[in-house]
Amino acid sequence: MGLTKITHSSHSGHFLLLKYPQEPYKCEGCKELGFGPCYECEHEDCNFYLHEECANATPSAFHSFLKCSLKFHPRAPQGGERVCDACGQDVLGFVYQCKHNKNPHDYHPSCLKLKRTFTAEDGTTLHLKEKPPSKCLYCGSRKTSNGIKGWSYVSSCGQDCYHVACVKDMILETWRNGYFLQDGNVNEANYYRALQSSIPNREVALPSGRSSSKTKQIWRKAKTAVMLIISALFGDPTALISLVIQQLLSD
Repeated sequence: MGLTKITHSSHSGHFLLLKYPQEPYKCEGCKELGFGPCYECEHEDCNFYLHEECANATPSAFHSFLKCSLKFHPRAPQGGERVCDACGQDVLGFVYQCKHNKNPHDYHPSCLKLKRTFTAEDGTTLHLKEKPPSKCLYCGSRKTSNGIKGWSYVSSCGQDCYHVACVKDMILETWRNGYFLQDGNVNEANYYRALQSSIPNREVALPSGRSSSKTKQIWRKAKTAVMLIISALFGDPTALISLVIQQLLSD
């Protein structure tokens, strides 16, 4: 956990305080969605937020998946559309970029900080992998929707694989379509559409021929895995995200 009160060059003149918002916010650094702890401007009318990782970005970074070092940029120096090679989302702000001149790789600060391994209370363990060893149980493909391989979380047995991009898409789509309200509740008018569009693909996750009890066991395991990944992406889930995701993934 970082300092509770800082200054930052992207928002000069005001102090930023470490807080725990109970509703989604947009990070003004990387322009990505946030749920967990962040730095918020001390003046409420500013509505300025920074992920912890963006607020504490260092001039350079390294990751064990990569052979070259990465340099921090407030904006990607390479022109045109850029995507994060970890999560597949657009690069619109703060970014770490490798030094390859022809085709550099880009990474959101928060993606570089993703946990490599974590375990749920029921013993489910997931490991972050650079290349998916099997098809993603959400999209049914080895590549993300925009054609990159992307990083994945994979169970210890290697059979359960989820693109970081797919789980992130699920939450982003829910947020963009207005299902989250500013008071921390769910928009009831659109709630059931959120259920239909956000739930992982049961056709992929649950192969035919399984017994009813086995099917339920696999589905519970899938829900646990998705919750773990959401926690890794957005920090320890607030009461809001925990409630909504439990509903989205309910039987």
